[in-house]
Amino acid sequence: MKRIALFDAKPNMVVGRDVRSRTGHLLLKKGAILSEKNIGMLARYGVPIIYIEDNLSDSSESLAPVNEVPDVINWETRVRAERVVQNIFRDVKMGNVINLARPKKVVDEIINELLENANIIGKLSDIRILDDYTFAHSVNVCVLAISIGIALNYSRLRLRELGIGALLHDIGKTKVPDRILLKPANLTNEEFEEIKKHPIYGYELLNNHPDLSSNSARICLQHHERINGAGYPYKFKGAEIHEYSKIVSIADVYDALTADRVYKNAVYPYEAIEVIIASSGNHFDPDLVRLFVENISIYPVGSTVLLNTGETAVVTQVHRSFPIRPVVKLLTTADGKPVKDLKELDLMTNTTLFINKVLDFKNTKRQ
Repeated sequence: MKRIALFDAKPNMVVGRDVRSRTGHLLLKKGAILSEKNIGMLARYGVPIIYIEDNLSDSSESLAPVNEVPDVINWETRVRAERVVQNIFRDVKMGNVINLARPKKVVDEIINELLENANIIGKLSDIRILDDYTFAHSVNVCVLAISIGIALNYSRLRLRELGIGALLHDIGKTKVPDRILLKPANLTNEEFEEIKKHPIYGYELLNNHPDLSSNSARICLQHHERINGAGYPYKFKGAEIHEYSKIVSIADVYDALTADRVYKNAVYPYEAIEVIIASSGNHFDPDLVRLFVENISIYPVGSTVLLNTGETAVVTQVHRSFPIRPVVKLLTTADGKPVKDLKELDLMTNTTLFINKVLDFKNTKRQ
């Protein structure tokens, strides 16, 4: 099974996962056969991506069968969480009292689902489903942050503090004019300075809230700080930045890079990870970066990749302990000839091989 953009969908492809609308309504069941008609229907509903069956992505019991792992959280939970964020942002804009009962409840649901999911590896790179950036981003950052917290063996209390702060980390943007937030062109210096105030706005909204810990509120203030002092708004360094904020800063950058925006296209997960690894020790805590890399699929199953030998291959399996060196099946030789036996290679044991870059599947020829 592999993920494709809807515009790459073709009649007679087999749907690999249930397809739902932004409100959770079932549009197509797993196993349905695509047609011009139902592809058009999905387009009208604004579905950006779908999963299709692909016999190149079979897996075995010895490795994490990434393509068979359930979504990292339930669709219903995701939709509910986005609505909670949307309602909180609306209340702030309307000047209403911030009620944290529902955000806390949905964070608990996310924690429960992540704790029950022993196979988080490989699914975190697929968590972007809905296309409303602001609210989807908040939920995605929350999921990513809690996943790192679980890897750190945080107590449930600490997971809650981290989760609620991550879910509301951008609440200060409610105080920034939409003409700046939604501007498709480059921001002026004055506009960027206004954007850089949103951590302060968020902290002022949540600090001293009777139902929120100061550590959670601090995430709003510090998620754009960097350990070398290069961040904003206060250029905090190292130990001045709370660990929760360091976690959320990584999750925030990763999700922002892998999202399509009006002013930029999304990058591949592996490209986002490369940016984060390159910033390890400067912008991001190295130990937290290591945990993050270990708990996310840089090369999702179904990705077509170019090896350093010039051969192309498709990722079939992901190692839990070292996802940056997956198992692949060769598709073409270095001179572009199809590999008929689809030879499988484990990059953990074939140490002279490595992935140069990810290719679009539709541009890879095979027979």
